[in-house]
Amino acid sequence: MTVPATDNEISMNIVGAVRNGGSALKETIHRIEDLSKRLGQHSVIIATNDNTDDTDQILSEYKERCAEVQVIRLDGMISGISERVERITAARNSILESLEKSSFDNTLTLMLDLDGPNVRLNPEAVLAAAKRSEFSWDAVFANSTPAYYDLYALRCQGWCEEDVWQQIHNARKPLFGKRKWRRSLLKTMIHDRQFHIPADCGLIPVDSAFAGAGLYKTQALHGLRYKCRDEENRLVCEHVLFHQEMRSRGARLYIDPALTTTAPQEHLGEGSGAPFPSNIQTLSSGAT
Repeated sequence: MTVPATDNEISMNIVGAVRNGGSALKETIHRIEDLSKRLGQHSVIIATNDNTDDTDQILSEYKERCAEVQVIRLDGMISGISERVERITAARNSILESLEKSSFDNTLTLMLDLDGPNVRLNPEAVLAAAKRSEFSWDAVFANSTPAYYDLYALRCQGWCEEDVWQQIHNARKPLFGKRKWRRSLLKTMIHDRQFHIPADCGLIPVDSAFAGAGLYKTQALHGLRYKCRDEENRLVCEHVLFHQEMRSRGARLYIDPALTTTAPQEHLGEGSGAPFPSNIQTLSSGAT
């Protein structure tokens, strides 16, 4: 059996937050372990809270067999913070705080969702993204298959420039036929914009994205914290405000179509997977 070569030039923090990750967490950890073997240096930080399945056991076993793993336990958070997005925000911030104390020496930081999108994470694709040198970048985000599902975290000119869930929430509801109306609204606002992006497509400049994975230059994360409330105290995706702050400091962010995750089926619907529109700029078409 051939052992994959180690890329000694790449040092990486691999981090994520999870609650009740189950079998998807176990499979994702296997993928992380495969990637870790290919790195010159790495650390793993996972934040978790209030699990009711075997997640705590899975993480404990992972930590026992790998000295580079740190598990941050935030039990009790579910009773103190009612909004799921706020709990995720707090978990991600605990990871950033830990990074600042210990592992900022690693030049890259890979943020992963651990509950499903990365069960088929390809270490080669991560390494290829890490070694991109043909353009200046501070973060690259995943493309998901069979369709790009994560409009909640997405902000991209000509594609998704607003909070689609706020728009759905604020839409005027009809007196009758509300179920049919909502299906139609979800199709128009969400599913019809969940495009299939070919893996060989050029990189796509964005103001924010995620889709289960983001690879960051660690230096670009210094001093930042996640937030999930906008100026009007409305709940928004924690990635959007985080990336907004990065952009205000001059960061360059892209979707890397070759770095793929798996779209959760429950996030897709009728209309998902339409061809990627030619009017959305990519680096291969001259965008900078």
